[in-house]
Parts: sequence; structure tokens; C-alpha cells
Amino acid sequence: MTLPLVIGLVAATVVLSPILVRVIDKKAGYPLAALLFAAAAVLGSKFTSVAQGDALFWSRTWAADVMGTGTSIDFALRADGLGIFFALLALVIGGVVFLYSAAYLPERDGNTSFYTIMTAFTLSVLLLVLADDAVLLFIAWELVSIASFLLIARSGSSGEAGSYRTLILTFFGGLTLLAGLAVASIQAGTTRLQDILASDVWGDNRLTVVVAMLIAFSAFTKAAQFPFHFWLPEAMAAATPVSAFLHAAAVVKAGVYLLLRFSTIFHDVAAWNYLLVITGLFTALMSAIFAITKTDLKHLTAYSTVSHLGWIVAAIGVGSPIALAAAMTHTLAHALFKSSLFMLIGVVDHEAGTRDMRRLGPLYDKMPYTFVSTVVAACSMAAVPPLFGFVSKESILDAFHEAPHGMVLLLIAGCAAFLTFVYSAKIVFGAFIDGPKDMTGVHEAPAALWVPAALPGWMSAVLPFLLFWVDSPISAGVRAITGDETFEVHLGLWHGFTAPFLVSVIVLAGGIFFTVYHRKPVYERFRNKALLPADGTEVLSWTTRKLSRMGESFGALADGFNPSRHLFPLLASVTAMGLAALLLTDGVDGVALAPRADGLDVWWDLIPFAIIAASVLGMVFTRSRLASAVLLGTVGVGMTLQMFMLGAPDVALTQFLVEALTVVVILVVLRYQPRMFPETKRRRKVFAGVFALLAGVVAFFGVYNLTGRRDRSELAQWYLTEGGKLTGADNIVAVIIVEFRGFDTLGELSVLGMAAVVIAAVVSSMPRHMFEAGTRPRPFGQSQLNSIPLRKAAALVVPVLIVLSVLIFFRGHTAPGGGFVAALVLATAFALNYLSRGADADVVHPMTPIRLTGWGIIIAISSGFLGLIEGGFMYAIHGEIAGEHLTTSLIFDFGIYLAVLGMVTSAINALGGYLRPGAELSELDYARDEAENPLPAVPEPEQPENAVDAHPAPINPAHDPQPLTTKEQ
Repeated sequence: MTLPLVIGLVAATVVLSPILVRVIDKKAGYPLAALLFAAAAVLGSKFTSVAQGDALFWSRTWAADVMGTGTSIDFALRADGLGIFFALLALVIGGVVFLYSAAYLPERDGNTSFYTIMTAFTLSVLLLVLADDAVLLFIAWELVSIASFLLIARSGSSGEAGSYRTLILTFFGGLTLLAGLAVASIQAGTTRLQDILASDVWGDNRLTVVVAMLIAFSAFTKAAQFPFHFWLPEAMAAATPVSAFLHAAAVVKAGVYLLLRFSTIFHDVAAWNYLLVITGLFTALMSAIFAITKTDLKHLTAYSTVSHLGWIVAAIGVGSPIALAAAMTHTLAHALFKSSLFMLIGVVDHEAGTRDMRRLGPLYDKMPYTFVSTVVAACSMAAVPPLFGFVSKESILDAFHEAPHGMVLLLIAGCAAFLTFVYSAKIVFGAFIDGPKDMTGVHEAPAALWVPAALPGWMSAVLPFLLFWVDSPISAGVRAITGDETFEVHLGLWHGFTAPFLVSVIVLAGGIFFTVYHRKPVYERFRNKALLPADGTEVLSWTTRKLSRMGESFGALADGFNPSRHLFPLLASVTAMGLAALLLTDGVDGVALAPRADGLDVWWDLIPFAIIAASVLGMVFTRSRLASAVLLGTVGVGMTLQMFMLGAPDVALTQFLVEALTVVVILVVLRYQPRMFPETKRRRKVFAGVFALLAGVVAFFGVYNLTGRRDRSELAQWYLTEGGKLTGADNIVAVIIVEFRGFDTLGELSVLGMAAVVIAAVVSSMPRHMFEAGTRPRPFGQSQLNSIPLRKAAALVVPVLIVLSVLIFFRGHTAPGGGFVAALVLATAFALNYLSRGADADVVHPMTPIRLTGWGIIIAISSGFLGLIEGGFMYAIHGEIAGEHLTTSLIFDFGIYLAVLGMVTSAINALGGYLRPGAELSELDYARDEAENPLPAVPEPEQPENAVDAHPAPINPAHDPQPLTTKEQ
């Protein structure tokens, strides 16, 4: 239970952070850091057994038998040598950052959001590096992206643009990761990560190369490799503790972890090797040059992070066990000196009021402890012996030297190392020595601030003398990647006179010479100099603008109120594909397209066919919108009759109720429009007729050949024979919807929720001039008088519908019914209640649809978690209470019931409610409103002589007052 305990301790920090901030404000960092250190201690206590090959493991079924494939998705955690290395890195560095935050942050309300998101950030990173299921890995990957976005965005306007660009790039990486993991899981036949990596489908084939490229691009977005490098310096808008954690142990290390984890299967794939080595070294060189031009200490350090990540990625690309060990060593070294540098820069900013070198002056004597600590961290970054950064850089140079084209790689790495020394020196001299300003009055920071900041950097000075402590975790990590249980690494300060050592000597000598004699003119010449005509931010902005314009141009194709503009591209595409299948192939999925002589089985089938055919013909020839709506309803009636005759009462009842409610909604919409359709040109009629015939032919052959002319599938037969036994149900249709395919239904439920939101949003945004004159808010003529019979009928029918709704809901498990149909029955009662009124009015309180939809989705999702007790998410648990068979799927069905009811009432309220929601107005009020806010006259289309007037003259003027004129008022 070690892993659940570790996750639980970190999750506790997320829960406790708002409470602690409320009690002790910014000092909440101390207890939160203690919890992270406790989690690290628990995990570290198991390291000895993990190093010996006994990985920690914990798993619970999340979703059992996904899509009937027999594959389950598990909340699986696994801590092997690699996972525990990165987990301890995140926990320890995170704890130090929280100690620093307790002294660094100002006392203000924003600390609640800071600590809450930071702890969630830590939890997301921990889940990512310990995940042993592809689904959990992907979810944690996206949570890391969201957390980093929120931490950058909370810095205010200075971080808003950067946070969005960060989100775009990291979510792009999420898409490629999703594709890569999906392909890998399908090919391996499992979502378990270790099983995927151990699968025999990988090798010298295209599949391996494709997945390798997808994984690499995903990691590049997080690890800030070219061309995705520019988001990381923009993230400097976030607070200094965020920058320290993000650069040292969080987002960027997530990308490194992903590359190392998948090196198990890609380490000898040539495309992977070349891509990582070339991209990594190019990024290291490019970012080092950019770093030298910066005067903002955080921006300079950010570019140095990109450069060092390039070193690590290139080492991973080499792929040998020695190179992988070097990559892990430099990952540790980078986490130590980089977290320290960021926090020390924050100390300078905190005390001097700026981090711009142009506004700083000599601080070495004003802040001696901060100065010495910065020198140690910067020297480690510059690989000055005997610091740990020197050890890690030497290991990478050794790996490059032993790789193919080793001398070329060594030469490029030597250039990057020299530039690293140059910008490391710029941090020290620019912040503490060369600055032009008078720093009188600046003093050393409190120990509570600079000690946590200095601690990781000073570890770089201690570890070289305790390298045997580092050998074991690095070796365990490489063994977890390669599976070679005999591998051992032995880090050291001295490996003899080798080519890498010669490169290091040249770099150190050249760096010292440059710093002493040439630093000032070079730094001045390249100060904030733009080295390229455009940076990555401008390229991304240009790309998004072009994509937006492209989207607008495609959207313009359907930009109008004419439905044909929306439907034609879709129908044309389907028709074209169908015609191609008919003309160019002999069958679809093995089903021959030749005519069949099955004949008409049941002559009664001609009745629904005749109803449908007559209704469609009527719609083709009528110009009345009202008649078209009625005829559309009769098409649904014909389909309902056909379903009843085929023995599908569940589907038929649903279809009939949907048709009834749809007609009500359509009629409410139609009253905003002219009574008659405009006259259509002859050429358009001919084109539409030909297109309709082609679409009809394709639809006919598609239905004729692809449905109802085969034996039942194995899955369908299994549902019929086994579904009832497993669930104790007789209504297999409802059981499939809410139990076997609950995930599908949950997705459809979210669509209903979105539909309710969209209806309310679109209708509320419609300007008044879009309404047909006299339709809103004024009701139809004689509406109050005409509604009396319906009002009396509703008083009798509505209670019956309510009772029916409850009965249908509870009988859905064993007979036709269920939550969806029951909600439609009750929605019909609401629709009837609305129709019985003589004027516009909300059928329920304006907030009720939102509450119904929201609670419905919440209840449906929450019921899924009950399944974790026994089988997995959405797993239905069955039992008996008072002799009645009950199941947790009934709770899920109740969520569906509420959401459907919310969607329908939202449509009626939005389209049929008064403009001021909830107002109960008389007809005189409507008339006065129309007089005060006159609607523009809309010309009526020319009517034929025999046209039926949809607005007859009122029979009783007393019940149909006309709008008052200004004079009458």
C-alpha cells in the first residue's frame, strides 16, 4: 500500500491547502512541504527493494471489459527505478519550493489559488511518472498542462498571452500523445504500459517509427525542444516559485520522462535516434545563443533551461545504456542547480526590486550569502569541477564520444558547453558585479528566504563527494528502461585523459579567458538583440491568425439562415461516397450490392410506408411553414408505426414522444418567421430534385444491403442470450444503453447538456429585429380564448402523464421504458402546460433547466464511481431490496431523466418564454411593450390567391387587443 499512501499524502496537500492558507496565509508552505517530504520519505524507504528489481505496484479496475473487448482500463500505479527517480525529484524539489514560497510570497488572498494549483500540479506530475496505464498516463499528462496554464495565467495580464500559447502547444503535444498511445494500445492489445513496452509488435517496421515520432513530438512540446521551445521563456510571467518548480521538476521533466520511458522500445530505432540527437543539439546551441542576449535574469535562465533540455534529449537519442544514464544524471544535476538559480534570482528581485541587469548594481557585498550561493549554482550549470554539473556534463560528453559520428557530436557539444559557460558567467556578473546602478540600501534577504533557495545548489557541491549515493538510483533507472539487470554505472570526477576531458579543459580555459577579457563588450553588443526576423511567438500568432481566417472562410459556406447551406456539404459528401461505393465496388464489407428477390414479407408494412411517402410529398409541394411542420410530424408517426410493427416498443415510444416534442419546438420557432416559404427559382428546384433523387438512391441501396439482411452478429446474440442472465433484466434494449454501453450513453448525455446551454445562449443573443413583426412578445390572435379547451384537458392529462412518467421510469429494467422515455413523457406534460397558456411564459423557473441538466450529469457521473466498489467505473451493481431487484444503473438512469427534462424545458423556455424571463404579463402589457419598442416591418412574400391566412382576423376583439398607438397612450 506504499503507492496509495504516497498519492494520498500528496492529494491531502491539495485538500488542505485552502484551509491552511485561510489559517496561516503564506506560511501554509511549511506544512505542505512537510507532507511532500513525508511522501518522499515513504517512497524512498522502498528504494532498496526497487533498485533490486522489485517494483512497487498497485492497481484498481477503472473500467472493466471496455467496449466488449475484454480489455480493462485500470488505475494502475508502478514505481520502478525510473518512476521512483522522477517521483522523488518532484517531491523533494516541490517541498523545497514550498519552503521558499512561505517566505517569498506576499500576504494576500491570491495565495489560496497559488498553493491549491501548485499542490495539484505536484499530484499531476506524480501520477504521470507513476502511471502504469496508458489512459492514466494521458490524463495525468493533460492535468500537468492545465495546471501549468493556470499557474502562468494567474500572474495577470502579463501572463495571459503566454499562458494561452503554452496551452496551445502543450495540448498539441497531448493530441499526438493520445494518437501514439491509442495506436500502441490497440496494437499491443492492452492499455497496461508495461505490457505495451514488452509487446513483440515493436521492431524494424513502420508502425514502430510512426509511434516513435508521435511520442517524440509529444515530449518535445513539454521539454521545450525546437520548434516548440518558445513557450518556456514566456512562462516566466509566472511567480518565481512556479518557474523554479516548472523548470526543475515538473512540466519539462515530464517530457524527459516520456522519452526515457519509451526508450525501452525506441532506443535502437534510427528515426528516433536521429530526430532526438539532431533536435536536441540544435536546441542546445540555439537557446544558448538566445540566453546570452537576455538582460532579464529569469528570461536568461529560462533559455538556459531549454539549452540543457536539449543536452538531455540528445543523450536520450543516442540510446545506449551509458547515454541513458548520462541523461538521468544531467536531469538530476539540472534540477538542483536550476531550481536554486530561479529561487536565488527571486531573492535578488525580492530585495533589489528588479531582476533586470540594466537596473542592478554591485550586490556581492550587500547580499553575500545570496551571491556565493548563486556562484555555486551557476558554476555547476557551467560544469566547473568539482561540482555535480561537471560530473553530469562529462557523462554526456562520454556518451556522445562513444556514439556513431562521435567526434562531430563532441565538437557540437563543446560549442554548446562554451556558450553555457558564457551565459552562466553573465548571470553572476550581471546580477552581482557589473550592474550600473547604486545598490545602497539593499541588504541580505532573511535566512528563511535565501536558505531554501540555496539548498539545491549547494547539493551540487556535496554530491560529487557522495557519488556512490547517485550510482544506485541512476543504475536502477537505466535497468528499468533497458531490462538489463546487470547494468551498473559508476560516476566519477576523474576518468583519465580522454577526448571529453580535453573538450572540458578547452571549454573551461576559453570560458575563463572570455569572462575576464571580453565579457563586457560581447554582452553589450548582443544585449536584447533580435537574432532572427521573427521569434516563435510571432510565428505561432501568425499561424493561429491564418487558421482562424481559414476557419472563417469554411464557416462562411454555412453562414446563413437557409438550412440548405448547412446540410448540402454534408449530404453531398455522403451521397458522393455512397455513389462511389455503388459504382466502383462490388460490395461493402462483403455484402453484395446485387438486387435481391426477398419480396415483401408483411403487406401491412405498406401502411407506414404510405404515411411517410404522402407526408414527404406534401412537404415537397407545400409552401406553408405550418403545414411543413405538421407533415414532418406525420413522417415521424409513420416511422413510429413501423417500429411498433417490427416489435420495438422501446424505440417506437421514444420516437413518438421525440416527434411530438419536436413539432412543438418547431412551431414555436416558426412563429418568428414568415408564414410561407419564399418562392424558389425553377433552376434551384431542378437541381434540388436531381440531388434528392441521387441521395434517395444511395440511401435506399445502403439500407437495403447493409441492414436487416444478415444473421445476428455475435455481439447481438450474446446480448440476447447472456444479458438477461447477468443483469436480471428482460428489457435488453434499456440494459444495453445504461449498463453494457454506459460510456456511450454518458457521452450522449453530455451532448444533451451542451444542447441545453447552446439553445439558451443562441436564443438569448438574438436581437429583437430578427423576430417577425407581431410574433414576439405579442401572442397569436385570440390565444387566450383558443387555449381554454386545452387548459381544461391539461388539468386532466398532466397528472396522468406525471404518474406514467414515474411508472415508465421504474419499469425500464424489465419492460419498455427507462429514464429517457420517462423524461420525455414528463416533458410532454410541460409542453402541454405551455400550450394551454394563452401567451408567452416560461414553463418553469428560468434557472430550473440549468439545475436539472447540471444535476442530471453530476448524478450520472457520480453513479459511475459506485461501480468501482465491485468491477470498475460505470459497472452496475445488482441486488434486492424488499424483494425487488434493483441496480445502481437506476441512479444513472435518473441522471439521464433529469438531464433530458432540463434540455426540453430549456428549449421551451428559451423559445417560448417571455423576453424578460419569469415575467407574468397580461396581453395589454405585451401590446404596450410592442408600442414602446416597435419592430421593423418585414415585407410579406407574395401570396397566391388561394393561400391560407395563418393569422385570421380575431373573432372577439376584446380578447385580442391591438397595439396602442402613441396618440392613444
